[in-house]
Amino acid sequence: MYVTAREGESFEELFRRFKRGIETSGLLREYRRKQRFKPAHEERRDKIRAAARKKKRAMAKFGRRDR
Repeated sequence: MYVTAREGESFEELFRRFKRGIETSGLLREYRRKQRFKPAHEERRDKIRAAARKKKRAMAKFGRRDR
């Protein structure tokens, strides 16, 4: 990720654009996630739990709409 300085742009504005770009690209989140090794069985368990949470939220939303 890189940013080029615009004419008359201060360092603070440039740094702010850089930080926003890093945040939206997800590079920092991915880096922090990979700092700790996670075995395959934990990855699978987390994926299953996330799917269950997503399904539960969808069902709750669907249920509210019917009333």
